[in-house]
Amino acid sequence: MPDPHRIEGELLALLSRPQYSSIFYTRNQFRNVYHHMKKADDPVWTPQLIAKYTADHVWKARGMLDPVEVVELKGPLELYRAYDGGVRIDSARTLGRYWFDRPVLEEIWDVAGKYPGKDRKQTLMEFLRASNFVLPEWNDMKEIAVMLVPAGASVVVVRGKGNWKSMRTNKRPLGGPPIATQADVIDKLGMVPIPGTMQYCIPLFNDSWVTQVPRSSKWPLYS
Repeated sequence: MPDPHRIEGELLALLSRPQYSSIFYTRNQFRNVYHHMKKADDPVWTPQLIAKYTADHVWKARGMLDPVEVVELKGPLELYRAYDGGVRIDSARTLGRYWFDRPVLEEIWDVAGKYPGKDRKQTLMEFLRASNFVLPEWNDMKEIAVMLVPAGASVVVVRGKGNWKSMRTNKRPLGGPPIATQADVIDKLGMVPIPGTMQYCIPLFNDSWVTQVPRSSKWPLYS
C-alpha cells in the first residue's frame, strides 16, 4: 500500500513553492464551489490541508499500485479525463482529480479502431473504463476533458498505475452487484484485474486550463 505519510510530506514540499500561491489564492476566493473539499466550516485551502487530504485519499481509495510517486510535471502538457457530459449532477465532472497522459489516450484510441461491430467512440470509453477501473456509478463517461498546462507552468501529481481494489465495495448506490474479489471484477464487470494504466491524482490546478474536447475530426484528442 502507498505510504500516506511519505506522500503527504512530498506533496507539502512541492505545493509550498511560490509558483502555486496564486492558485491557492484563487481557490480560496471561490472555495465554496469545490464540493469535493467542502466541509461545514469551509476551511481555507493551504498546502498543509491539500497535502494531508490528498495523501489520505490516495491511501483510503486504494486506487494506485506501488510504486506511487509524487512528481512535478512541467508544461506544455496535455492531460485527459473522461467525464459524464452533464448526464447526472452527482457523476464525474471536468474538474475531477484523476487524469491520464495524452499517449495513453492515443494508444487506446488506436486499439479501439481495430474492433469492428461497435462505434469506435463507444469502444474507446469502454476501454478507458476498464483500464482505469471506473465503476459505472462513478462516471457516465460521455465526453473527454483536457487539461492544457501551458509552458512555464507546472502541476504537482501523485502518480501510479491503476488498482482494481479501488472498486471493492459491499453496497453500490445504483444497485449493482458487490465487488470483493478478482473473480468479481472479471465476472460482474467484464474487466481484467491486472495493473491499469498510469493515473495522475492532481490536487491543485488552474481551472482555466481545463476544457471539453470538442466533437470534431480530431476527437478524442484536443490538438
